[in-house]
Amino acid sequence: MDIRSARYFVAVAEDLHFGRAAKRLHITQPGLSQGVKALEKAIGMQLFERGRQGVALTAEGEALLPEFRELLARADAVDAFVKILAEQFHGSLTVGYTRSAGLGRAFDLISRFRGACPRLRIQTSSASSSSNLEAIRERRLDVGFVRPPLPDDAEVESVSVGREAVLVGLPAGHRLARSAEVRRQDLVGLPLVYFSESAGGLWHSMLSAVYGGHYFPEICREEPDVPHMLAAVAEGAGITLVTEGSVAMLDVPGVELRRLSGSPSVGLDLAWRGDNTNAALRTFVEFVRAEVAGSAPGLSPRAALPEPGPGLRRYDVN
Repeated sequence: MDIRSARYFVAVAEDLHFGRAAKRLHITQPGLSQGVKALEKAIGMQLFERGRQGVALTAEGEALLPEFRELLARADAVDAFVKILAEQFHGSLTVGYTRSAGLGRAFDLISRFRGACPRLRIQTSSASSSSNLEAIRERRLDVGFVRPPLPDDAEVESVSVGREAVLVGLPAGHRLARSAEVRRQDLVGLPLVYFSESAGGLWHSMLSAVYGGHYFPEICREEPDVPHMLAAVAEGAGITLVTEGSVAMLDVPGVELRRLSGSPSVGLDLAWRGDNTNAALRTFVEFVRAEVAGSAPGLSPRAALPEPGPGLRRYDVN
């Protein structure tokens, strides 16, 4: 006896008509008839009374129908479970870095997740926070690292993954570069090389973290990204503000980086669409939440699974 034969029996039992059941199953009527007869032979019982008046269940068929329905429900649940596992551990995930994150927290989380799920295909890209949020809304990205504050959006969920230190970039030989740490009040009055306000939450949060919201610096020049901002500083255009992670692999001649008094920092969030059903996404979010909480996550499909069918238990996969 196999699952296909069980489906044949249940279909005929529900329609009490071989022709209609065959059409519903997308098979020929002779093939369905032969399948049911093979099932009856295998179990040693007649399941249907066949006559000029049509088809009717025997007493044995009536008794077995609920059992076969439960069997098919279990089989369907197992099939769904297997598909979720395949997508979760062998599927794909599209991730967007925010450009300001560099080799900081975001890169570290992705590296750890790659190690935990080596068969999962992870495609990464890099853009501003606002571009990442737009790509998430339009389903071009599964998940993205973004800088808070995030705009109100019922479709997008997020979790904080940490904070990153803000550094000041100074032209080589600048008077403030003589100290290992620069007082924030000493930045007042100095022209600032910065990026476009359209990039997202980082524009406001970094200015607020450094200047405290009581002073707005003169933005003397806008550049598209950190390398160009540092290049402008090296030319003597002004000073700039960068996150520590964004300059981890950059060594621009003519620029000196210094920490700031009070250790100002900016947040980093992970964002995704709440209605995204990609099981790999749920696995990644579960992983990140556990990392943020400081625990070693046991990667399991629990959060991604629908309620199991009758008789099917959930098992963690460690």
